Amino acid sequence: MNVETSLVWQLACFSVCGMLLGVGYEVLRIIRTVIPHHSFAVGVEDTFYLALCGLVLFGLSMEIGNGNFRASYLLFAAIGFILYIFTVGRLFRFVYTAVIGAVKKLFGFVFGKLLRPLRKAFVSFIHKSAVLFVHFHKNINDKIKRAQADLKKHREILYNNDNNLERNEVVNVSRIEGKVRKIQ
Repeated sequence: MNVETSLVWQLACFSVCGMLLGVGYEVLRIIRTVIPHHSFAVGVEDTFYLALCGLVLFGLSMEIGNGNFRASYLLFAAIGFILYIFTVGRLFRFVYTAVIGAVKKLFGFVFGKLLRPLRKAFVSFIHKSAVLFVHFHKNINDKIKRAQADLKKHREILYNNDNNLERNEVVNVSRIEGKVRKIQ
C-alpha cells in the first residue's frame, strides 16, 4: 500500500470507530430514557464514557497509526460520531423512544387499572398486619419503661433470679454486694 491509501484507510477506520462510539453513546441514552437520572449522575456517566472513548481512540491510533497519533484521527472520529448521531442515530432514537413510551404506558395500564383490586387488598393486608407490629412495639416499649422506672426507684444492683435466694437477700461475691430482685 502506498502512503495515500494507507492514510485514507486509517482515516476511514477512525470514522467507523467514531460511528461505533456513537452506538455506545446510544446505549447510555437508552438507559437514561428507561431510568431517569439526576444531572450529576449524567455528568459522571458522560465523564466515564469520554474516558473510555479516549482510551479506545488512543489504542486504535497506536495500532492502526503505527504508534503515531495525529489530530486528523480525532477529527475523523468526531465526524463519524456526528454523522451517526444526526443520521441513523436520530431514526434509532425515534424508534426506541416510541417503543419505551409504549412499554411504559402498557405497564402503567397493567399496574394502574388491572391490578388495582389486588393493590387494594395488599394495602389492606399491610395495614392490618401493621397493627400487630404497633401493638408488639407498644408492649415492648412499656416493659422497657417499667424496667427503667424500677431501676430508678431501687439503686441496688439488680440480678436475674437464677439462684434460689430469697427476695431482698444480700449476696456477697468478692466485693460485689446487692439485693437480688426479680424484675417484673
